[in-house]
Amino acid sequence: MVFYFYEEAMKGVPKISVDGLVPQSHHLSHWKGNQTPPPLKADTSTEIVLRYLAHPNQKQFFPQVSIITNNHFDTDGLLSVWTLLNPRKAEPMAGRLIAAAEAGDFSSFSSEEGVQMNLLIEGLASSGESPILSQLPTYPGPKEAFLYKTLMPMLPDLFRRKDEYRPLWRESYDSIIQSMELFEKGIIGVEEHEQEGLSVIIDEQRPARQAIDHHCRGNLFLVIEDREREEGGFGYELEYRYYAWAETVTRPPIPPIPMEPLAEHLNRHEGLREGKWMTGGYAGRSMTSALKYTDETGRRHLSRLHPDQVIQIVLTYLQSREIDSN
Repeated sequence: MVFYFYEEAMKGVPKISVDGLVPQSHHLSHWKGNQTPPPLKADTSTEIVLRYLAHPNQKQFFPQVSIITNNHFDTDGLLSVWTLLNPRKAEPMAGRLIAAAEAGDFSSFSSEEGVQMNLLIEGLASSGESPILSQLPTYPGPKEAFLYKTLMPMLPDLFRRKDEYRPLWRESYDSIIQSMELFEKGIIGVEEHEQEGLSVIIDEQRPARQAIDHHCRGNLFLVIEDREREEGGFGYELEYRYYAWAETVTRPPIPPIPMEPLAEHLNRHEGLREGKWMTGGYAGRSMTSALKYTDETGRRHLSRLHPDQVIQIVLTYLQSREIDSN
């Protein structure tokens, strides 16, 4: 098999779409809308590829297809493509590969190494201190293609040598650990509203996503930055649990909830201000963001509404949705 980063010229060519979804392809992917064969489905694309490689009748799925592709770059994409191309090296590393993929796609803290490896891959791909990016200006193609070409040969040695790249991941990792400890000590407050599936997180600064995922039980996270004393307001974002965007098997599906009526209700209470309660249409929106107080640029704004008021409005809305669904 051979890997090519996806481009339009490949549209009619028989191929396997590993991780992302591309036109006219077979799928080894967890993206919603995928046509991955049911026996192979798993939570991450890396685990899907591992299931494909371990299947006793592997050749029945994609006979005579030798081209694999992806249309974006991230940790799960890199590891799933590398696994498919290097089955013998990947097999003894299965748990380690899956943990890194889960850390990247779902902000999970499956293992220390998994989180560190995801941060390292992200650092190599984007940090100003990355030792590989100096070669990018001379590469005759998109950055994503360059990253696959450059990083795949560095695996699996990257797992063994990650401490040599500590400047690329250590600061971010320490910040995650600090958030985890603040949750454990009760310094970051969490209110669990089990009936509504809502976890409310309140702190002066937004905690790390990995710590929120690990310590909160809801399918929705209302993250509140309490900046009232310093800046006279509160930052708000309502998010789905961080795997909600994908099709998963062991993690239960999280049905989307229409949030536009909730945004309209909160905007009526907010009045005319620079910021606005938005469900989308702003720059930098994450795939799991349901509602945020921001503007079209995605810039941070502080709401004048008190957390007690916002929490009650959100709970009342979620309760009304539950009644409607019954």
